[in-house]
Amino acid sequence: MKDNDIRQAILEVEEIKLKAQLRVVREALRGKSEPLPSDDTKRISQIEYVYQLLKNETTPLHVKDIISKCKDKFGIDLDRESIVSALLKKVYRMDRFIKTGPNTFGLSEYREMYRSQQKEG
Repeated sequence: MKDNDIRQAILEVEEIKLKAQLRVVREALRGKSEPLPSDDTKRISQIEYVYQLLKNETTPLHVKDIISKCKDKFGIDLDRESIVSALLKKVYRMDRFIKTGPNTFGLSEYREMYRSQQKEG
């Protein structure tokens, strides 16, 4: 790989990261839970919809509830097997999601909140 190719790849990765960060900041400023349209015409992944849903929940959700709430909130149909598989891959990689029970998922950033809810409940 040439130096220019490496430089280009690094800059493209940085651009993707910055766009994602900007999207999160805009959502926080607007106080909206629904994902905002991105600057380009790319579609939002199903995992991103699940992330947005769980971000606004105070407890982990079973996959059937995730599917139902995504349908109600975002108007999308999630395939159960696909979404479970994708979530488990994220859990095993320690990437944003945790598994709190059989087919029940939450966000790793809310791990302590979930623990305190279990102690109170």
